Amino acid sequence: MSVEDLVRFLKERLDRDEAVARACAGAPWSVGAGGTVRVRPADAAARPEWERLGFVARAENASYAEHIARMSPQRALSTVAAHRSIVETYEKYALRGRAAPELGLLGPLLRTLAAQYSTHPAYRQEWSP
Repeated sequence: MSVEDLVRFLKERLDRDEAVARACAGAPWSVGAGGTVRVRPADAAARPEWERLGFVARAENASYAEHIARMSPQRALSTVAAHRSIVETYEKYALRGRAAPELGLLGPLLRTLAAQYSTHPAYRQEWSP
C-alpha cells in the first residue's frame, strides 16, 4: 500500500466534498413543517448571498428530514476542514521520516477516514481499517 496514494485519494475526495458543499452555498439547513428542509430563515436574512435560498427538499418523514438537515453543506464543510487537518498533520510528520511515532497512530486514522469512501471506484481494499 502506498501511503502517498491514500493521501492523494483522501485529498481528492475532500476537495470534491468541499466543492459540492460550496455549490450549495454552504448554508445551514433546518427542518420545517411537513418534512421540508429549508435554509434557516434567520441565517438567510443575515447573509445577502443566502437571501434567495429557502426550500431545499421535502422528505417523506420527519426522521429523513432531520437527517437531510443535519447533513447540511455547513456541516460538510466543517467535516472537510477537520479531516483535511488530520491529513495535513500526517503529511507534516511524514516529512520527518518513518521514525516519527505519530505516524503509527495517524496511518490507521487515514485508513479509517478513507473507509467512508469505500464505494468510490478509486478506493483500494488494502486501505480498509
